[in-house]
Amino acid sequence: MRDDSTSIRNLVIGMLLVAAPFAIAYLLTRGNPNAEILLIVAIFCLGLAAIFGLASGLQQVGGVALRLSGRPPRDIMIVGLAALSLLTPWTIAVDVANLHQIFGWTNPLAWLMALGLLTAVTRSARPYHGLALVATGVALIGWVGWVAWLPTTPSFSEFPFTFVPVDLVSTGWYAGLIGWVIAVDAFAARRAREPALAQPKDVWPLSLVPGMGLVRLGYFGRGRLWLAAAVLATVFIGISAVNDSEFAYWAHYDTTPPDRGRLDVALGAAALALVIVGSWVDTWRSLRRREIMGDWLAHVRRRSQSESR
Repeated sequence: MRDDSTSIRNLVIGMLLVAAPFAIAYLLTRGNPNAEILLIVAIFCLGLAAIFGLASGLQQVGGVALRLSGRPPRDIMIVGLAALSLLTPWTIAVDVANLHQIFGWTNPLAWLMALGLLTAVTRSARPYHGLALVATGVALIGWVGWVAWLPTTPSFSEFPFTFVPVDLVSTGWYAGLIGWVIAVDAFAARRAREPALAQPKDVWPLSLVPGMGLVRLGYFGRGRLWLAAAVLATVFIGISAVNDSEFAYWAHYDTTPPDRGRLDVALGAAALALVIVGSWVDTWRSLRRREIMGDWLAHVRRRSQSESR
């Protein structure tokens, strides 16, 4: 780290040394219309020096904070996402349907989610990490269920627009989802390193998150590939949502945006469903293969014992 800091410091000093003669030349020739080029170069070099200096300072401050906390960066990231989820909205505003932004700190499910994530990174609460992750997942799914119910209410159904849940979900929910996925991955990876052999009852609950059942079995690469595929499908669904600024624009005309086909959302949801089913099949095959291998080893062991007698 000292070598990196020295290199960045030398780079900052070099950029300042480059900027100095251009700044002096501009002061001496500022009456010339073309002197502005010298000023632009000087400001550009000063800007680079400031950016590199700020980046170096943030890196050192972050390193000190991590050392003082004694916690891995992953845990700090989960805590930060939990805090971000409480500080940001969980819904967008659809004024014509009387739906206002609901921020995390006013939402009981957001507090349940945040409490679950904080419990999941608390070492003294390790026996309850699994229950905390279940509570967090229930809170996240419960919010999706609520926003899926909203379009069926009269406030929404009177408009000729096809609402889907992803249109109403906002930043806070996504922050909580990301923190929960990271926490589940950490939990599954930690349990996979334990000496005890994973039983199906330990694997199937985790398999509700694509790939995490495989991670619990020790197949880290395959499990995280399934998780990455699920993340890509979820991102596609999120991109397919109607932007809140579009709802705000059409609210000036006391209506919703023109109706459109939601085929993109349907395709994203279908892709996510295929990933989830594929992950379950892969998990089942891995469990079945391990069971067959265990039966074969037990048979060989019994046979060798009988022959030795």
